[in-house]
Amino acid sequence: MMDVKATARASTKPFVLGPGENRCDVGGDGWEIRFTGADTAGALVSGEGSVPPLHAGPPLHVHSNETELFFVLEGVLTVQIGEERFEVPAGGLAWLPPGIPHTFANLGQVPVRLTSVITPAGLEEMFAERLAYFDSIQGPPDWNHVAEIESHYGVRMVGPQISVPTS
Repeated sequence: MMDVKATARASTKPFVLGPGENRCDVGGDGWEIRFTGADTAGALVSGEGSVPPLHAGPPLHVHSNETELFFVLEGVLTVQIGEERFEVPAGGLAWLPPGIPHTFANLGQVPVRLTSVITPAGLEEMFAERLAYFDSIQGPPDWNHVAEIESHYGVRMVGPQISVPTS
């Protein structure tokens, strides 16, 4: 029987990142992937992002395999888990296991900065493909096309974005 922990220890190397440093070039739209599954033997991927004021996040969606963690650094992030909504202030976090519908938005007047960790790794490829699509269009995305991209990675949309008040 293969020792998964020993394999992970043998195939990863320690690293240190300073502020703004990344081990990956996937980023855009306010998000940067700091390190990927290639750095962690597939264990996890992490990124940092900023959600602008009065900005809806993705439609309500479900990850079939990944657990996601949001740690709010600044501002207040609105997180929807199933039918419930939570206001997550700076210093708070949201833990989102696989199979649970979730989304997020910034309903406030100041940017929200957060760190995200996803385990196991692999969705960084989806983020890169989705970003390439967003960069290729002008105007709002075709969410049906985004859903097609995401379905290849076991992510499916199950509801709308959080409505953001107009000023």
